[in-house]
Amino acid sequence: MNEIAIAVMVLFGGLTCFLVGMEMLQKATEKLASTSLKKLFSKTASNPLVGVGISTLATMIMQSSGATSVMVVGFVNSGAMSLTQAVSYIMGANIGTTITAQIAALGNFPISEIFICVSFIGMIMLMFFKKKEKIALSGELVIGLGLLFLGLLIMEDNFNALFELVPAMSDFLVNLTNPVLLLLIGIVFTTAIQSSSVITSILISMALAGVVVGGSGNGVLYVILGSNIGSTTTALISSIGSTRNGKRTAIIHLLFNVMGSVIFFIILLCFPQFNEVTFVKLFPSSPATQIAMFHTFFNVVCTIIFLPFIKWFVKLSELIIPDKNEKEKIELDTRFLKNPSLALSEADRYFASLSNKALLTLQTSLDSFVKNDEEASKTVILLNKEIEADSKTLNKYLADILNSGTDNASNAKISMKMLDIADIDRLAEIADNITSYTSHRVNENLTFSQGALNKAEKIYSLIEKQYSDLFKMLENDNYQIYESIKQREDEIDNERSSAIKEHLVRLNNGECKGESSRIYINLIGNLERAADHLFFIANRESGSSYVPQLDKD
Repeated sequence: MNEIAIAVMVLFGGLTCFLVGMEMLQKATEKLASTSLKKLFSKTASNPLVGVGISTLATMIMQSSGATSVMVVGFVNSGAMSLTQAVSYIMGANIGTTITAQIAALGNFPISEIFICVSFIGMIMLMFFKKKEKIALSGELVIGLGLLFLGLLIMEDNFNALFELVPAMSDFLVNLTNPVLLLLIGIVFTTAIQSSSVITSILISMALAGVVVGGSGNGVLYVILGSNIGSTTTALISSIGSTRNGKRTAIIHLLFNVMGSVIFFIILLCFPQFNEVTFVKLFPSSPATQIAMFHTFFNVVCTIIFLPFIKWFVKLSELIIPDKNEKEKIELDTRFLKNPSLALSEADRYFASLSNKALLTLQTSLDSFVKNDEEASKTVILLNKEIEADSKTLNKYLADILNSGTDNASNAKISMKMLDIADIDRLAEIADNITSYTSHRVNENLTFSQGALNKAEKIYSLIEKQYSDLFKMLENDNYQIYESIKQREDEIDNERSSAIKEHLVRLNNGECKGESSRIYINLIGNLERAADHLFFIANRESGSSYVPQLDKD
């Protein structure tokens, strides 16, 4: 086997080593920082500058603007983030992704060997501390960093060998100065690999080997611009099957990157000495650093230029993908399954939507009873069918999160959430019970005093407050609210007892008829049971050991 073939084979081995290292580094940092990432993204900052900062930090942690963009599409898709907020996150992702190129450029300094050697310590951490998740993940992080530098070193050495063995190759790359062709090369290769960071790192490896694609002018910068456009394909693919706003987010990402690249393309064409009077002058002995610095400079400048025009990007995306009349349903995004912590946040949002629907069906059923309107019960039937389907979907999603690999804390939360879903389903069943009471009332021509109906509505108003407090507790992780929930549970129990006593008094006074008693007592009992199920959720989520007993009617 000749030397050229060996060099090419080892070069691909180095690229594989780099990609595996990058993947390990990304996964380890993502898992280690999953709680922080969850809190960062849940802020969905209304201040664009804060949004840019949050996204920049998240992308630096995950080493991938594509991963951040996919998350942003998912958050917009689920309604957790507005389009306006998403634009600043996309801008930040473009800045954060440049950290990989900066790491690659460190190959210029005599530290690659140190990182490669330290990866041995990471292997020891991984082998001997498997049961201690954080130590094992830290070991993976160190190994990933070592493999990344090993891959860069192998690529640099074998690019050197190839360029020496095939001088025509280096001559071709250096003399490849057509701006349009270089831009297309960046677009095509980044689209194929779906990572601008990898393309930039390969360019840096070549530069470390002494060959700068496009020569000493602006040539290599055109490839960077092309890779910036090609990096949008990840978000575009991710938006397939998403909501209109999810698709708009991907379109905004494309528009932002294309516009920025076009502006810089024109500047570089009009100013052929741009690289020479800027980055070459600042870093004369390091072409690799020049490439990395331009990559960062370009994305920061584009963000500064376009940040004031966020609303225009949103309006443009709405023109490209216009609204339709039908209402979009909240969907669970399977893209989050790669990160269990974020997937659980997605499940929490879906659970809140499911719960809102269950409370609505309970309210509708009671309104139907009070107004003696059997027709309105049809709405309850339709809502309950949706609730049943949504519950199955959420349970399956939670099972998928378990299958994706979770820690003990996440497993416990998933088990608890499945029990919470069962309690919410009981609200829908209670609403169904109340619709049957309405049918009896209409068909048997039963009458109820205004005092009896007012009491039922008062209990329901307390249930609404119970529900509101429950979700304040869940959304803000404020378990001090639990005490007020517990007190309201006692208040509802007392109101139920009071309602039955008052009903008996009315019966004795002839204000209510005996044939209505069974329906009314069951109605009040069912409302109290609804409050119990909400309390079960609060009790479970707060970690309390007290569980009330259901009254049997």
